[in-house]
Amino acid sequence: MVMTDGEIKATSKQLFDQSRQQRQQTTETTPTNLTGQILAFCQSLGGAPAAFLPVTPDPHGLFGFCSDGVRLKIAADGGAPVYGWTIWEWPPAIVTAEFHCVWRSPQGDLVDITPKPADEKTILFVEDPSYGVDFDFDLRPRNRRVRIYEPTLPDPAALIAGFSETQRAYETRRATKANLSLEDWLAQKAPKDPLPDEIDAFIALCAEYDVRIDAAGSNEIIDTDPTFRALVRHRMEVEGRIRTWARAYLAGRGGV
Repeated sequence: MVMTDGEIKATSKQLFDQSRQQRQQTTETTPTNLTGQILAFCQSLGGAPAAFLPVTPDPHGLFGFCSDGVRLKIAADGGAPVYGWTIWEWPPAIVTAEFHCVWRSPQGDLVDITPKPADEKTILFVEDPSYGVDFDFDLRPRNRRVRIYEPTLPDPAALIAGFSETQRAYETRRATKANLSLEDWLAQKAPKDPLPDEIDAFIALCAEYDVRIDAAGSNEIIDTDPTFRALVRHRMEVEGRIRTWARAYLAGRGGV
């Protein structure tokens, strides 16, 4: 079913209000530090170099319907649509590329007119010229995600330096028995950080969720069979564990 502009505006307002109420739970926002990992991810998208664009309030901007908002803006003020990827960071866990549409003004400036429930003033955008002005946004590619968290590995040399003679002799005997150097033995003994596996599992669950949402159709009621409900619950559980860890991680480093 094709929605009218009036229906799109009403649905957009409803979605924006809901997201506004839930913004305290927002995990993703515009990156503030363009790390090597983020830049490499942007380059992997195959578009133009990543650039920060202003988010400008506009009466035509429609949350959840960026391309429709740009279409209405062009009808009123000219310009053209530009397609590409908005980059969102969930520090220090994940970076996401979300396909997006921004407005190119008649003067050639790129502006994001889509309102942001979390009040971001800028977005990080990767323009993709392979999607022309006549691109059907309903055929947009799915989100892409990558893990940016890497565990901090223990420093065997620092551990050895803190050993007493008795400790060093004991661990050396165990390493020799395992046919390993003392450094490799201590590295092998270190407890495994569970977060990389958790984050990778979450990314896989999000990809599966996106496939199911797309299969339901953009204007149809999402299928809520037991398999889909289980997928949603699993994704929420993993997301909750990562969110709890991420807050503690950042708090311990003065990040929140």
